Amino acid sequence: MISRVSGKLIDKGDGFVIVDVGGIGYHVGVPHVVQKALEATPDGANLTLETIYYFQIDQNRGTPVLIGFQNAIEREFFEKLLTVPKMGPKGAMTMFSRPVSTLATAIETANFTLLQTLSGVGRQKARDLVATLQGKLAKFALMQDGDLDTLAQSTQFHSVGEEALQLLVMLGHKRPEAEKMVRDALASEANAPDAETLVRVIYRRQQETKK
Repeated sequence: MISRVSGKLIDKGDGFVIVDVGGIGYHVGVPHVVQKALEATPDGANLTLETIYYFQIDQNRGTPVLIGFQNAIEREFFEKLLTVPKMGPKGAMTMFSRPVSTLATAIETANFTLLQTLSGVGRQKARDLVATLQGKLAKFALMQDGDLDTLAQSTQFHSVGEEALQLLVMLGHKRPEAEKMVRDALASEANAPDAETLVRVIYRRQQETKK
């Protein structure tokens, strides 16, 4: 399984890039949101993509396919989309045309109007997205898209609060902002059993302040 491709960008087109890795050119499909982010990246630049590798079956013939993402968070979100009934990699790529936070918020808040503006998403697919994923995407809704160049280094965590803090930083939040969010959440949910629970508390608090 190929989980990461790192090399030089040698070409890009509609829905794909080609990355030279040690003289081998890897054709990597990319969702629209990733393609747009890479528009300004010149040919010859170093590029690392987190990838998903699968076999596409057409008329009893299997073709290996790589799909690339800017970071592990985008890849994890894509994998969540694949858990939706009848949502294959092609369909997930087609609908992945908005930033992660926008899509996650739409699903968490059951914003069917926005979801149905996505390519390939009709009324039933929008319902399937919400029914399958609502309540599971809080951390993705908190993502600061496009601001993941300076991820915090992994450390050994000793508390739920510290783990949640690190997760928020990985999602693109500035550390001082993340620290305040965690402090406020702990004030109301001091006995949160794990970081994911605490992040959901933070997400709910943010939604309440927007009302």
